This record gives sequence, C-alpha cells and structure tokens, in this order.
Amino acid sequence: MYPLLLTKRNIRTLLVLAVALAAGFAVSSIGFPGLGEAGRITLGIFTVAAILWIVEPFPLYVTSFVIVILEVILLGRPDGPLAMDGRDYRIFLNPFFDSVVVLLLGGFVMAQAVKRYGLDERITRRILRRVGSRPRILLLAIMATSAFLSMWISNTATTALMIAVAIPIIRSFPPGEPFRKAIILGIPFACNIGGIGTPIGTPPNAIALGILGSLGRGITFIEWMFRGVPVVVVLIIACWLLLCRLFPPGIEKVPLELGKETRMDRQSKFILVVFASVVGLWLTSKWHGVPSLIVSLIPLVAFFGLRLLEDEDLRELGWGILFVVGGGMSLGVAMRESGLSAWIVNQIPFTGLGLLVILFIFAGAAAAMTTFISNSATANLLIPIVVGVSAVAPETSAVVVALASSSAMILPISTPPNAIAYGSGYIEKKDMMRAGTVVTVISVVFISLFIYLLF
Repeated sequence: MYPLLLTKRNIRTLLVLAVALAAGFAVSSIGFPGLGEAGRITLGIFTVAAILWIVEPFPLYVTSFVIVILEVILLGRPDGPLAMDGRDYRIFLNPFFDSVVVLLLGGFVMAQAVKRYGLDERITRRILRRVGSRPRILLLAIMATSAFLSMWISNTATTALMIAVAIPIIRSFPPGEPFRKAIILGIPFACNIGGIGTPIGTPPNAIALGILGSLGRGITFIEWMFRGVPVVVVLIIACWLLLCRLFPPGIEKVPLELGKETRMDRQSKFILVVFASVVGLWLTSKWHGVPSLIVSLIPLVAFFGLRLLEDEDLRELGWGILFVVGGGMSLGVAMRESGLSAWIVNQIPFTGLGLLVILFIFAGAAAAMTTFISNSATANLLIPIVVGVSAVAPETSAVVVALASSSAMILPISTPPNAIAYGSGYIEKKDMMRAGTVVTVISVVFISLFIYLLF
C-alpha cells in the first residue's frame, strides 16, 4: 500500500509542501520593523499560500485547507498572538459559509441544470441561425453568445461548448483560411471577458465581494453588473475588431449547417422560468428585500426537490471553486485581524501617486500575475492587500483587481478557456500571444479608466 502512495507525483507534492512550509517559517522568523508577532505569522502563512497557489502541487482548494489549518493552529489558539478564546478561531472558518459562497453555489446549480438539459447548446444554435452567414457578423455573434453564457455558467464549460459548435463551421472553410483563427481565439477571449459581468461569472468576482462584505462595504448583484457589463461590452467589441484586423476573412459567406431545432420539453421550459426568476430576484434585491443568498437557494430546492437534478449532479458542482473562494477570504480575514494588510500597504510608496496611476498599478499587477497563475490565486493574493490602501476606496481597488484578474489571455496556461482553444489544434501559441497581448493591454487600460471615471 505504502509504495503506491510514494509515486513520483506524490513525492514532488510533499517536497513542494515542505519547501513552502519551510519558506513560511523562515519568513515568519524575520523581525520586520513595525510588524507584530501575529503579522509575522500571517505573513508566513501568506508565503505558504503564495507558493502553493503558484506552483500548484495539488488542487487549489487543498491550499485553502492548508491555510485554515495553519491559521487555527498558529493564530486561533487561546494562547496565540491574537489572544483568542476557545471559539474565536471560527472567524477563519466562517468565510467558507459566507453569503458569497452560497451565491456561487446557486449559480452552479442553475448552470448544471442548463447544461444537463442542453439549454446552453439550444440557445447557442438558435442565436447562430439568426445572424446570417457573413464572417465578421458570425464572429461577433459567437463572441457575444460566449460572453453572455459565461456570465452565468462556467467559462470553461462555455468554451468547450462553443468550440464544439464552431469546429464543424470552420472545417467548411477553404484550406489556409486565416479567419478560422479569429473564431477559435474569439471564443476563449469572449468567455474570459464575459465572466466579468456578474458576481457569479468568475471566482475573482466572488472573492472581491466576500472581502468587501467582511469590511461592511458589500456590493449588490445589480451594482456589480453596473460596473461589469459595460466593461464586457466594450472589451468584446474591441477584441472583435482586433481579431477581424489580425485575421481578416478571405471568404464572403460561411456555410452554416446547425441541424434541425427540436421542440423544448416541459422540464427545459421550467428550468428557464426558474433561471429567469432567480436572476430577476438577484437584480431587484433592493426593492423586495430578500437577500441574494436566500434567492440562491431557490434553484437548489426547485431542481433537486423536483428531481430535475440528481445526486450525481450535486457531485459535479464546482465545490473546489467554492473552497478556493472560502480559503482566499479566510486568508483575508487573517491578514486584516493580524494587521498584515495595513503593514504591507504602508511599505508601498503610494504617497504622491494619483488615483488613476494607482489603479493602473493594481490592474497591471493582477493581469501580469494571472498570465502565469490562476485568476483565483491572483485575486486571493492581491485583493486583501489593495483594499487596505487608504488612497483608494476598497470597492474601487477590489473591483479593479477582480476585473483585471479575468483579462489576461496571453498564454495557453493563462486561463482554462485559452488552454481548451489551444488544444483544438487550429491555432499556434504565437497566434494567441499576438492577439492576447493586445487584448490584455487594452483591458488593463480600459478597466482602470472606466472604474476611475465611474467613481
């Protein structure tokens, strides 16, 4: 049994974990001026989390559990540096059951129902039937559909669906037709951008909401969309224009063969009604007063209670992402309670810098990090720090980092949608880098300017 556990992969995992823990211990042992014992210990935990999130020796959600274990043992004990009693350690566990996590869970349930009954593919094909066969308009329709679906369901799942729909179309193109690259690149780029639009679109949005909520600076569903949707619209149009310029179509008409549309059954109609009702309640929470997390429980009761979804669907929900969000917010709690966030901010020379420059720095740092590590890890590492910058309102800094964390699309490893598109075999890495670099720069500049002007 034991030899089976000591595989090369597991040995590497243990070595990385050991190195991360050793680095964390070394950092916490350094006597940084102005940083107390609790802050030094939290900085060590932050170091461990950063190494594990960047190297990824195991799934990201496992790192969340490592964080909580270290927080409770090193900070939450009664004789610890935070002088907690026997129950205060629960502040590190509460984020895993935060209202934002429940909000995401409700979104995941709706996404699973839409996926199981094929409603996502039905919506996609119905839209494409109505756009005509002009190449540029077809690309815009594919990107708009990808972005819209990614606001509500996983951008990874949306990319896989849209690539599957697009491949039969681009196979009908003449050999060497450059526009096929525009379509394959447009899908992951649009899916990455689309997640910006809603709180449930991508984990960084939820992480930002959770951390702001813990500060008493919460943002409602519709308030987030007021910030996110305009960014999505502008970036989709900019990305579309760029792809049309980089990979101009050499054909005038695209032969669309999308098959015959079947009638929608009663289950599918019911799912659409519940979906629309839940979204409507999310958007109007200020008027009816029902909290968003309570609204998020409606699809769980409706779909599982009426057996539209079964136990296997429950197991397929994005539990790992929920734990990643909870772990990031838990780390944020430790950084705030220990004074580490304030100490880090005080070490950065923001004095004399204008608000717009600071936002550019935040957005640029988030995009640069997301190019090489997951956007969830980027948001978890940066947002607890930037919300402590006194020169910027917490809502402004958190939103900028969250949006910019979804805007880096230079490499195949930058996001799962990029990896799926690259794996299709229809594009080369240089194609993605060429277009993705420009899109990333445009995104960082526009997000910074838009949020600056908005506030």
